[in-house]
Amino acid sequence: MNEATRLSDTGMPPSVAFWIRTPCGRAKYQELAGRPGSLARFRLGWFMLIAALRDLGQPLPQTEGEGGGGGGGASGGGGPAG
Repeated sequence: MNEATRLSDTGMPPSVAFWIRTPCGRAKYQELAGRPGSLARFRLGWFMLIAALRDLGQPLPQTEGEGGGGGGGASGGGGPAG
């Protein structure tokens, strides 16, 4: 499958997931994207514009596999010098 058409883990295109960062905004996107009709498409576009502007200051949500989480093993330094 083409990476541009692949859906993220939220069920939306990755570009939309990048711009709409809050869980409530993503839920609203899912609701509006499922509506048929040209007026609904206009409403979806308007929502995406406003949501993207509002979410600019929000950090990107972490997905699984990102972030800290420890990781074992030796750090490779800091023993007594002898």
